[in-house]
Amino acid sequence: MKLKISIILSTIFLLLSCQRDEGEIQVIDQVLKLYMSSATTGQDLLNSNIDGSYSAVVLQDLLGTRDLQTISGYTFPKDADTVVYMDYPAGAVRLKIDSLSNDAQQTYYSRFVIKLSTEDAVLPDDYDTIRIEYTSTPSLFQISKLWYNDELKFTKTKGQPNIVKIVK
Repeated sequence: MKLKISIILSTIFLLLSCQRDEGEIQVIDQVLKLYMSSATTGQDLLNSNIDGSYSAVVLQDLLGTRDLQTISGYTFPKDADTVVYMDYPAGAVRLKIDSLSNDAQQTYYSRFVIKLSTEDAVLPDDYDTIRIEYTSTPSLFQISKLWYNDELKFTKTKGQPNIVKIVK
């Protein structure tokens, strides 16, 4: 009898200790897909296998502990149409914008240089700037806006991926 009561009490204790945490889970939506094409030819500028495209791309943080600190973690996959894009999940320092933040929503930004190089020794490297603004609530952290060379190129649409197409 004591064994049965012990098993029942242990089972009840085990079931009560396995209750789900009622805390809210924050969804992270910060992966950026950046495409670049030529304004004159429409050519994919991130495909280093195509003549006239950039052979190297380096991201350098403008908000890091030292100037132009190299950012890592980005890749250059191809989409279903075999167009190369930069997949940037994160890596640059984010700073909070106090004037846009409140108790319910925080706003952060990153700012970095994208250094684009070609194999042509005559052409200089191309330096462009990217500023990404993020919003954070208890349930969602996401990219909200992106500026390329101080021109707004992306504003988040709910439920849509973070895809930016730059024409140079």
